[in-house]
Amino acid sequence: MLKEQGMTVREAMGLDPLKTSRVIAGSGGIDRVIARLNIMADYEGIDWASEGELLITTSLALRAKPNLSKDLIEKLHSKNLAALALKTGGSNMPISQDLISSADRYDFPLIELDPNVPFAYITDNLSSHIFNRQTALIMRMENIHNNLMNVVLTGGGLQDIAKMLYETIGNPIVIWDNIFGGYVGEDGSPESSLLKSNLFSIVHNEDKIKNLSQDSIKSLTESTDNINGRIVKRVLFPIMVSENIYGYVFLWEMLKPIGTIDYRTLETASAVIALEIIKRMSIYQIESRYKMEFLENLLSRDTTMQNLAFERGSFFDWSEKDGYTVMIVSIEGKEQIPTHKEMTPREIFAQYKNSIIHDIDEIIKKENEKAIIGEKSDSIIILVRCNETRNTEEMKKTARRIGDKVIKAVDLKYQKTKVSIGIGRHCTNVRLLWKSYQEARKAMLLGNSYEKKALHFDDIGVYKILSQDNIKNELVTFYENTISPLCEYDKARNTEFIATLKAYFEHSGNIRKMAESLYTHYNTVLYRLERIKEISNIDLKSPESRLNAEIGIKIMKIIEGNGNRF
Repeated sequence: MLKEQGMTVREAMGLDPLKTSRVIAGSGGIDRVIARLNIMADYEGIDWASEGELLITTSLALRAKPNLSKDLIEKLHSKNLAALALKTGGSNMPISQDLISSADRYDFPLIELDPNVPFAYITDNLSSHIFNRQTALIMRMENIHNNLMNVVLTGGGLQDIAKMLYETIGNPIVIWDNIFGGYVGEDGSPESSLLKSNLFSIVHNEDKIKNLSQDSIKSLTESTDNINGRIVKRVLFPIMVSENIYGYVFLWEMLKPIGTIDYRTLETASAVIALEIIKRMSIYQIESRYKMEFLENLLSRDTTMQNLAFERGSFFDWSEKDGYTVMIVSIEGKEQIPTHKEMTPREIFAQYKNSIIHDIDEIIKKENEKAIIGEKSDSIIILVRCNETRNTEEMKKTARRIGDKVIKAVDLKYQKTKVSIGIGRHCTNVRLLWKSYQEARKAMLLGNSYEKKALHFDDIGVYKILSQDNIKNELVTFYENTISPLCEYDKARNTEFIATLKAYFEHSGNIRKMAESLYTHYNTVLYRLERIKEISNIDLKSPESRLNAEIGIKIMKIIEGNGNRF
């Protein structure tokens, strides 16, 4: 029971109507909260008693059923009442010792009322105090709600809400955004030093341990954290609408005790934060749709569609005069993304993608670069913008640096989700941006072979030739005549001849190094090489056959990267 909704028994005993009364038992519960009053005329009234009540009656009402009155305190305690106040009939009707013992056992305040004080005086006075407190609580909570709503209505975001909550509650706070990813907070210290040195790390680790974005903790939880050698209480409050988790609020009891009014504030703030996130979602969905259309037109070969993009370019801070580098981010391992009983796989994937887009945006801002970030099918498109003073080589380095940081950020944030990033050559003629896009796509499709590294089109070597669209049929035929028999054999018999052939080229035919990389015996490698020759007619001693096999392996990578699109 919230103290702000009423008064404690201790406080009530200090008011005029009860000053001449006394607590004769159960003084250990004197800080129980009285939220309302109830006068009981007879024992049957106990069935209608409720939590937080001060139950007022007479010893005469209990005397009618002495056996039942033995269990009275236990029943009142189980219903979470605040106290029992009895007016006795003098020495002829004293309060029973069983009642006193039971009150002490349950720390349930038993009050002996002054027989000269009328019930009406007690109820009128105490009810007035409780009403005034409850009115003050309602007004305070309404004021907090209005302040929070004012932040949102005046264009404030989650950071502004976090600041307002810190000023209201007086303790460090972090808001975790489950939809777009990331977190903001306020700790009152210069340059948010506490957040940056401790609290953001705690939130990040909590997500990795409990997978906040998927496990959906739907009720308030309390725990402790070690902050600079001090054990601090932490409250985790879900931001939830219709059973959907939008995020969490973290609150640490560092500067002052967390009171019941603070919990009410978090409850109010949760609804306002959810409203802000829903607003952002609506805006994002509209922007994404228009941005997707813009990118589709801009990256098209059709000049009519390009002209449509040019007309709308100003809405996205785009200029025909600047040069652009196209980057494509493909989210790999979608089947490894944890499922959620209340979300479809498509919704979960969209949530992951939103979070990654947020990370990309933060990285680009920290790099002091300008870019347009949008979606095209299931991929994320980045147009890194530069003016004419920067050369092509500089932009290549910039794009690689951004790409590598994105890969690292996703790797840290999601254990099972990886991204493959391809980078096209810098383009100063916006009419030819489609070429940079195609180059980035080809590099991206080969990116899985380059772990934790963004792949530029200039880095793919001979694949520039092998990935030409006009030779697809020839590549498929070449693959079928060289490597395909080994692939089919491996699939049918669970063997490792393709892996052995890859190791052969990676280690320039060094059998010892091949055995080490394959974790197998030297003689086993020799046996596999003989079997490769028997199955596919690939003779690695012949320069021509060896070259064909190596080209076949590279074509296989292209086919695997393209999947059914090849």
